[in-house]
Amino acid sequence: MGCESVNAFNPKLKAFFDILLDSVNDAVTVVDTDGTVLYWNKSAENMYGIPKAQIIGKRIGDFFQKGSIMLYQVMETGMPVYQVYHKPRPDIHVFINAIPVYDDEDRLIGAIAIEQDITHTVKLSEELYSYSQSGQHIHESMIFSQMECSSMQETVDFLTKASRLSYPVLLVGENGVGKEMIAKMIHQMGKYPGPFLSISCDTIPAGLLDMELFGYAGGMLGSDREERPGKLDLAHTGTIYLKNISALPLPIQAKLADAINQLQFFRVGGDKPIQLTCRVIASSTVAIEELVEKKLLLRELSYIFHVHTIPPLRERKEDLPELCHYYLAESAKAVGKPVPRLSSEVITALTTFHWPGNLLQLRNVMEHLMIKSSGNEITLNDLPSELRLTTLADLAQESLSLTILSEEMEKAKIIDALKRTGGNKASAARLLGISRGSLYYKIKQYKIH
Repeated sequence: MGCESVNAFNPKLKAFFDILLDSVNDAVTVVDTDGTVLYWNKSAENMYGIPKAQIIGKRIGDFFQKGSIMLYQVMETGMPVYQVYHKPRPDIHVFINAIPVYDDEDRLIGAIAIEQDITHTVKLSEELYSYSQSGQHIHESMIFSQMECSSMQETVDFLTKASRLSYPVLLVGENGVGKEMIAKMIHQMGKYPGPFLSISCDTIPAGLLDMELFGYAGGMLGSDREERPGKLDLAHTGTIYLKNISALPLPIQAKLADAINQLQFFRVGGDKPIQLTCRVIASSTVAIEELVEKKLLLRELSYIFHVHTIPPLRERKEDLPELCHYYLAESAKAVGKPVPRLSSEVITALTTFHWPGNLLQLRNVMEHLMIKSSGNEITLNDLPSELRLTTLADLAQESLSLTILSEEMEKAKIIDALKRTGGNKASAARLLGISRGSLYYKIKQYKIH
């Protein structure tokens, strides 16, 4: 149902429509086919400081020329555009979705633009850049303490409490979410005097895992006196991290459960109890309930661990500025370069990418940027192609040679170009040296038929 239909025939539905649009956090603009503003919600008022009474009934181009070009373009082509980056004001950064609107008889009646304010993300990136320029280094502990995602705030609280206790911890999350980083932080925050030792349970042959973990004694290598400590020994007063614990054979899981419960263990082939003095942190990429159900993890061992799930990067986009600058600073240090600035377009692209490889992929991209960048600022051209985004400038780039002309000269020039190209707008736009979207805007502006 079109806006005119709502206004004319169903006042009750219009009331719901008004409340709905005024309650959303994104700025919403509705225009008719002439570009006249029909609706301007509260978020749009707050974002731009333009009250409804000032803009409704006026042409959108009188306030936002490039934004109006995009609206005319989607109405002309019938093709919506999504996630287009734009900087409508020096201090505002937004993502725009623009969609043409049709009535019940499939007639074009206008378009809607929905703008998501991402200014906070860009400003945070600038603050982090200024921090790095001051000569101060961003540490892992700072990243976690400043994270804004609610699920990661839970992780921070968990880290703080877990570091004070020696309870066994099981961290669950996708590959690359930072489980080992978090395990190291628990170790460091707990100020354990011993070392942090790691075992990748899925990379060591099952027959050797028992000795790797518990050590051995009593002639295992052909000598009655042969005795060597395992990682549980070597991590004395420190932390042992068991990566992918479900790869441990079930008999070894049973021995580990006994060791944690009794605070002692026996080396393979030995009969002398060894005191367990390290804390145990484990990880898994699969939920613990699924591991138990598939008999990959002993139920009694699952009861011993305090389980905490780490969300994937795509679910904590708020934390990306800190993470980007941390890995960028690390990469800059490795190659001996100063930390470059991330342009507003780049930080926007980075924070909207879905990151299937999580922190591992993010670190790789930051290293790529340090290798490719040759200046003080990283731009969209420096990004891998799959990370680049569309900007409104790409869709509505105007030619200076046309904008400096007077309105009458400009109108005459456009009419002449359309005549010379037989009304073909794409060809006329090329002849004028402007984008097709710019031409649509000018045609509407000057009411050229």
